[in-house]
Amino acid sequence: MTRRASLETVTAVVGTGILARPDGPVARAEAARALLGWWVLAGVDTAVRARPVPWLDLGEEAPTEAAAPPERANAGSARERPAVPLPPRAGRPAEPATRSAWQGLDRFDTLEALHAHVRRLVPNAPLLDGAATSGVLVIGDSPSAADLETGRPFSGPAGQLLDRMLAAIGLDRSCCGITLLTPCRPLPGPASPEDIAADLPLTLAHLRLLRPRRMLLLGATATQALARTDEAISRVRGRPLEVAAEGLRVPALATFNPGYLLRRPEDKALAWADLLAFRRMLG
Repeated sequence: MTRRASLETVTAVVGTGILARPDGPVARAEAARALLGWWVLAGVDTAVRARPVPWLDLGEEAPTEAAAPPERANAGSARERPAVPLPPRAGRPAEPATRSAWQGLDRFDTLEALHAHVRRLVPNAPLLDGAATSGVLVIGDSPSAADLETGRPFSGPAGQLLDRMLAAIGLDRSCCGITLLTPCRPLPGPASPEDIAADLPLTLAHLRLLRPRRMLLLGATATQALARTDEAISRVRGRPLEVAAEGLRVPALATFNPGYLLRRPEDKALAWADLLAFRRMLG
């Protein structure tokens, strides 16, 4: 079992008179080493702070070093440590305004040119995977942590489940394209309306260039945004839908997102019925 010691406590003890021995810095270092060794033997293997630090915060304000030790009576002023800024997450846009450059994606007439332009802004965005021009397009909601690491949509546990779901109806990534509604969202988790609005030009550009014949919509967010419905996914799943955009009218079907099915495996039977309906839609 992990045991934790407060980083403030460690700093305070090291700075107190317990270790302020008069016989020089070597002896003090030995005393500090002995104290830390005692904590290790006690099972402490993690130093934590008294207050949580928002390490995933991409704003301009960065977390600072741990607070200074509590002031002691008759103690001199402690030397202040400078704040250590959190390095920006490489390849992810920190400001939504950055994506305003995507409001002209209709000028690109090839996937290669489109993706080259987007990757100049978001190098590791999980844009598209599988057979892009197969006529079958699978669209999920937003990237997972694994997607943001690999630059590939549905590459984590949810992606493994999606592969099994597609294989059950005779499909795989070699015969359908897979993408996300908000592939350039900088953090995993549900997409906000701002994320959807920012990435919608990219989704529409994908539809214009791929011209799918059938679409499988995974999750409530992708379904509501593309099929233009405000009904819950539990009500529209398995029913014939239509995605009308970029001069296209594409028959579509919605089902639960694989990430949701990992959390609610009892709904896999419903998803299986949806997949069979999609298989019949493909003919």
